[in-house]
Amino acid sequence: MESTENTNEKNKKQKILIIVLLIAVVMLGVGLFHALHSDDLETSKTAVIVQTNEELSDTNGGQVRIRINSAVQVYEDTMQDLAFANLNEDRQLQCKIKVGDTYVYNSGLIKSGDIVQADVIDTSALQQGKNTATAEIYSYDMGKDLIGQTNTIIALYLND
Repeated sequence: MESTENTNEKNKKQKILIIVLLIAVVMLGVGLFHALHSDDLETSKTAVIVQTNEELSDTNGGQVRIRINSAVQVYEDTMQDLAFANLNEDRQLQCKIKVGDTYVYNSGLIKSGDIVQADVIDTSALQQGKNTATAEIYSYDMGKDLIGQTNTIIALYLND
């Protein structure tokens, strides 16, 4: 009878251990997911950000005001004159630049009134001279919920 009790206790301990390990794995997975996806919206740590003197627009009607240079010079892995501006008072913007199927830049969230004048870019997908790229502009409300997206074509000029 004692061996049956010992076996039952061992089974209970094993079940508890398995449950604890499963909970730990789930928590690790949730933490990893959050870590991988939260950085996407954080402002680039290498961006040169300045404040605009332009009047900001209240875009409650669904329109969005942005400014971005259509011809961007790239020197030594840095976009010198991106001039990506968030001219809206009620939303944050994010700019992702893609060449072909490869993303070469992610601004993270840009606050109302801020301009990304220059920033580091991944030049591994760029060729010398003119590169046609798509600037994907994502619009978020102040709670970081996605409102909409628009694209524009820009040229990246890679120089030595």
